[in-house]
Amino acid sequence: MARVSKSTNAENSAAAKPKRKGKLSTPEARREYQRRYYQLHKEKAKEYQRQYNLTHKKKARGGRGKANFVCPREVVRSTFNTADIMHSPVEKTLKMLEKIINGERLFTM
Repeated sequence: MARVSKSTNAENSAAAKPKRKGKLSTPEARREYQRRYYQLHKEKAKEYQRQYNLTHKKKARGGRGKANFVCPREVVRSTFNTADIMHSPVEKTLKMLEKIINGERLFTM
């Protein structure tokens, strides 16, 4: 087994990756550009966000620690299909059929 000294390893890795002064790879250049752009426009972005928050209302959210918050949902569906009737229990099927007959809901095939 031949031993390789550390200086040889360092020389090999330096030869594999040529040092360029001032030139960045494309992804590095993009990251540097975005970092500089962010630093230059940070205050403008904060002001824009503040104005936006003043003029737009946030949605009421039920989660995140608001256990007492009740958000009633409207019934969106206005139809029943054959699969609904076939795969539901008998009592529920009767209620569905009554709603269809009374005209509260529609039936689609």
